[in-house]
Amino acid sequence: MQRVESIVDPTPMFAPDTPLMQVVNFMAGNDTSECEEAVGLYSQNNSARIDCIYVVEESRLLGVFTIADLVKLLLSQVDYSTVKVSEVMRAPITVNKNIDIITALALLKQQDHKSLPIIDEDGHLLGILTPEVIAAQLQSQLNRAKQRLEEEMRERSQIESRLENQFARRTRELAETNEHLRQRIGFSVKTEAQLLQTTSELQEIFQAFPDIYFRIAKEGKILSYHAQDVSGLYVPPEQFLGKTVRDVMPSDISEKFEKAIIELEQTKSLVAIEYSLSTSEGEKSYEARLLPSTQEQVIVIVRDITQRKQAQAALQKAAYELEQRVDARTYELKKAEERYTRAIYAGKVGIWELNLDTNKIYVDHNLKAMLGFCDHEISNCFEDWLNLVHPSDIDALKVEINAYIEGLIPKYEIEHRMRHREGYYIWFLARGTMMCDITDKVCFLAGSNTDITISKYTETRLKASLKEKEVLLKEIHHRVKNNLQVISSLLRLQAGYVQDEEALEILRDSQNRVRAMAMIHESLYQSTDLGKIKFSEYVQNLSQNLVRGYALNSNIQINLKIDPIQLRIDTAIPCGLIINELVSNAIKHAFVGIDGIIYIDFLDLGNSKYSLSVSDNGVGIPDDIDTRRSQSLGLQLVWSLVEQLEGSIIFNNKLGTSFTITFVEQN
Repeated sequence: MQRVESIVDPTPMFAPDTPLMQVVNFMAGNDTSECEEAVGLYSQNNSARIDCIYVVEESRLLGVFTIADLVKLLLSQVDYSTVKVSEVMRAPITVNKNIDIITALALLKQQDHKSLPIIDEDGHLLGILTPEVIAAQLQSQLNRAKQRLEEEMRERSQIESRLENQFARRTRELAETNEHLRQRIGFSVKTEAQLLQTTSELQEIFQAFPDIYFRIAKEGKILSYHAQDVSGLYVPPEQFLGKTVRDVMPSDISEKFEKAIIELEQTKSLVAIEYSLSTSEGEKSYEARLLPSTQEQVIVIVRDITQRKQAQAALQKAAYELEQRVDARTYELKKAEERYTRAIYAGKVGIWELNLDTNKIYVDHNLKAMLGFCDHEISNCFEDWLNLVHPSDIDALKVEINAYIEGLIPKYEIEHRMRHREGYYIWFLARGTMMCDITDKVCFLAGSNTDITISKYTETRLKASLKEKEVLLKEIHHRVKNNLQVISSLLRLQAGYVQDEEALEILRDSQNRVRAMAMIHESLYQSTDLGKIKFSEYVQNLSQNLVRGYALNSNIQINLKIDPIQLRIDTAIPCGLIINELVSNAIKHAFVGIDGIIYIDFLDLGNSKYSLSVSDNGVGIPDDIDTRRSQSLGLQLVWSLVEQLEGSIIFNNKLGTSFTITFVEQN
């Protein structure tokens, strides 16, 4: 999972003893000169509206105070002129430095301000995480991917160039070798024609070319013959003397010899033929050269050219394979270039390059097309290009470029709008990098513009929609809470007219159950996280209300041990009703004229597993009472709610009464 790589610190930070009046003035956009000492770690880098401040003491994060808190404070009409910021701050949602991007975005969506403090294990503030940082990281990853693709294309181009050079060099070598062989053959033929005049000359030829040598008459009769195979075996000439070529050779080869003799008689010059024979060593190739000796005789010299043929075949195969590899590499490079081009078009990215010496800018046709212009409709003057930038963004764009060139900022990256040919504006994310010459002088600023119009509009709509849904959901919880409180009030009024103690007890129990559910909706209405409530605060308020509501014994104490747990509403309501029933039973029945303590433990066992325990040190429940099948509606309700949670319950009455419920919060 992708982790957040960097953090920034753009959120104001105040000491806990800072007067709230100064914080209010600062967030309202008044003169901040009075707040400079309290800001501490804060470094103001723009004039954007502040939606929250963080309270920090000795680099430890204590709390957060947001615009929503400020609005609630103003609506409450509390005199905050003497209040310090530490008295109204609330606990922030914090993350560690190893948080992944998806979790960070989810947490940013859950709160009313767009920043997350990053702290270490000791609570020291490391920095503030914002959506802009995450967007910058994702864009940086896209840039690195693009750079890797460009480097790969350059490497492929270099490989193709090397292959082409190797192919050209090999072709030249083969041509030179062929020319050398041709010259040697011509020289050998000329030498052979001169040496075949005498018997001594023929002996020298045989020693130089010890393959096969013989003389034949023009009618094809073999007059003399001498041969020695590759293995060195001498073939007696008596086997061929007096016979014709047709008698000692296959028909297809003898026909070649007969045609060669006819051609030799017509041209009076060297005639060469090639043929193949199957031997004990395999298929072999031969070259026969026919030279005129006298008017009636022909000299024939036969050479074994098997190795030469094999070398030629190997060279042809190597050349073909090299050509295939070059073609395949060329095809791969072409496809890579096509993929890169499609990626550029699909990502709505345009390339530009600014010459800082001439103030001329090159803009590729894709970026011009995104703005609705043809190539010739936009000049290469930088000032003309700036005329297309939105008037509200042009000053910030110039400042960003100059600051980057002068080295005041590490990178050039800015969002701005540009006018389309039809008059509307398009949002771009502009990024650039400096290019220097051999003297390290900055000469070019090259970069890209990415169309983020849809993202900007989508982000705006999502923020508005999310805000509307949050307000609507809070209103629903508020109305449900009001309706439940009305029902509770009706039950209390009805109890005033009931004289029967048993009926009065039933109405009081029903009122407590309704109040327990109303308190959950009230907690959700007041919480910043509409999906969950802080159950420890809820249990504390519920238990106090029960003790005050029954008022049977003022010496009953409530001992709470609640882990900082947040539960969803579909889990919190059954748990709240279970606690309501068990604590009510303990208050009414466990302490008869004696003091006592009720223990409520709610523990987080990990992996969404929880343990809820309600116990007391009272008189306990008799052993002969089946708690599950008792006629008490409260205990029957407890067992039904445990089944709803898909949990288990353990009852113990050895020392007082104890109910232990274990369950897993379902997704």
